[in-house]
Amino acid sequence: MKTQNLRTILLTICSLSYLLVGAAIFSALEFDYDQEMQKSMKKIHKTLVKKYNISEEDVKMWLKYLDNKANIDADLYQWSFAGSVYFATTVITTIGYGHTVPKTDRGKIFCMIYAAVGIPLALTMFQAIGERLNTFLAHMFRRMKKKFGMKNTEVSNTANMVVLFGLFCMVVTVCSGAFIFSHYEKWTYFQSLYYCFITVTTIGFGDYVALQDSQRFNDTYVGISLLFIFFGLTIVGSVMNQLALRLLTASQTKEPTEQLIHEGPRCDKCASFRSIHNFEQFEPYLDNSSTLLKNFEEEISFTTYKGLHRKRASI
Repeated sequence: MKTQNLRTILLTICSLSYLLVGAAIFSALEFDYDQEMQKSMKKIHKTLVKKYNISEEDVKMWLKYLDNKANIDADLYQWSFAGSVYFATTVITTIGYGHTVPKTDRGKIFCMIYAAVGIPLALTMFQAIGERLNTFLAHMFRRMKKKFGMKNTEVSNTANMVVLFGLFCMVVTVCSGAFIFSHYEKWTYFQSLYYCFITVTTIGFGDYVALQDSQRFNDTYVGISLLFIFFGLTIVGSVMNQLALRLLTASQTKEPTEQLIHEGPRCDKCASFRSIHNFEQFEPYLDNSSTLLKNFEEEISFTTYKGLHRKRASI
């Protein structure tokens, strides 16, 4: 138990350290550029105000108009049935680009209820499919080992070859999706690659979002986008499930074998009772829950034996 607590503490410290290191790197990479952009935008703002002799209120009104107009033009297509399917997908998969949002109170209320029910269903579905995919891959590798005449044909769902193959499928999926979106969206390949990775990992920044140009918004392209999202999330769910299982397996401490199982019974009176049930044939228990369950079963067996013994003595 102490070792498990220590490992949990170490894992927490590593996670927080990774978080802080990542934040420091992002700050170092993006801070200077962001400051330059702010200075540039302020300079352009002053130039336009001075050139056209307009007030700050007029500038704010004009910016609000441009923002609303862009949203209205997009919403003409985003809230069609096909667009709504795309939006609902981004909700239940927790991608949440933020490109389209419900603006009415009734829409916001339904969105909260819909997400509260849909997100657990979607996460359970992707996890279940990922587990079945891992099992299928392990089965295929076992058959390959048998075919090549290898002696050890055992392959677990978290074996190195299964994990590596899952990572390979993830890379192929992201790279293939990047080709598709670079063609439809006219993005560079790197921009499309970035969009695909951010999408299938459900990060969903919203800086790049597909289906925003009304000229490219059609049912076929919506279907392709949804197919990529579901297939990509399935592959990523499988890989993340493998990695999580490996981490959990590595972090678990194997408990010492219960002494009572292999060193004999608690007392001489129940020796015959234990020999009848042949407890020595049981394999060592490797986790706390199994050990506790075993102890509970032994207590019941010992209590039952004492009751039978007393009953026979009284007779």
